[in-house]
Amino acid sequence: MIKDLLNEQQVSDALQSCEEQTLFVFGPLGILVKSNSASLLHELATYYKGYSTEQSASSQLTLYMVEQPAVGEELAWLEVPREAGKQGRKEGYLDAPAGRWIKKFKTDMSFLQRVDNPVAVGPCLAHIAQVINFINNQYLNHFLQQGFMLGHAAAFDRGGKVTAIAAGSGGGKSTLMLRCLEHPERRFLTNDRLLFAQQTQGPQALGLAKLPRVNPGTLLHSPRLRHILSAQRQQELEQMPAAELWPLEEKYDVHVDDEYGTDRLTLEGNFANLVMLDWSHSSEQPTALERIDLSVQPTMIEGLRKRPGPFYQDASGEFSADLNQIASFDDYVRQLEGVSVFRFTGQVDFEAAFQLMSDL
Repeated sequence: MIKDLLNEQQVSDALQSCEEQTLFVFGPLGILVKSNSASLLHELATYYKGYSTEQSASSQLTLYMVEQPAVGEELAWLEVPREAGKQGRKEGYLDAPAGRWIKKFKTDMSFLQRVDNPVAVGPCLAHIAQVINFINNQYLNHFLQQGFMLGHAAAFDRGGKVTAIAAGSGGGKSTLMLRCLEHPERRFLTNDRLLFAQQTQGPQALGLAKLPRVNPGTLLHSPRLRHILSAQRQQELEQMPAAELWPLEEKYDVHVDDEYGTDRLTLEGNFANLVMLDWSHSSEQPTALERIDLSVQPTMIEGLRKRPGPFYQDASGEFSADLNQIASFDDYVRQLEGVSVFRFTGQVDFEAAFQLMSDL
């Protein structure tokens, strides 16, 4: 068991105890997860059941999950700055010879980020969502190092063409994306993070193998998904004004393959459309969809921009000295060449938006 995160011998010994392993394949990337907990690997396999493991990956990473009591509370963690509008102490980090240790203060999970064999340490089974995020961070690093851009967006695919929906937190992107999945030809690509880049065949988009994790307002307004909330919770939420309901942080997983049917998940496609949500609950104007010319209005994609965060390492394995670093508007516009960009204005109306997006 690891008692001192900075003791490299203890970490090495703990990895030797990780005798259980499962390979997960996410599009072109395979991630081999090794752990000392067979139960943890079973939980991960259940979570990822909708993603195909039959295809062969062109690249593979290995990471470790050490199930044990929390450790590292005594260390002098440097605080990771929060994004604009977010409050509270969420993450800390320490750079050490072995790599960068990152601490999640709420759950007391610890993560060793490094190029080879990154490690999660702590009560992994109790905090499966953070374990999944850690796996996704390795996926993100792999493609960011290849020149992909990171976007804060939900997205779906239809016939190989991807439509992304971007906004700030609480803007309604997850709700609209799930509403769009009511169209039987659309498949879920991603809920909150999108990778995209110019490739020889044009702009390409990659999603993350993370199920929609949504706030209760999203579930309450979906006839298909309301059952995820208890009857009592539905009644409580229906009494709340919209201004309080939509920003409410109370996360629920939506298992797309259970709720929408089989073959409704994908991870890659041609990036065709980007829709920015610039609407408001307080607006009295009807919901409208308009085209954006990024050569004239590049700042209209502000809600798409996303900083890589403390887990990001560049291709040489270096961490950024500035955790607030984010790519420029010019960089984003360059990678969006060939993508049709729109924005919704007026009042928030998901049904109207669904109809307006019928051809996308």
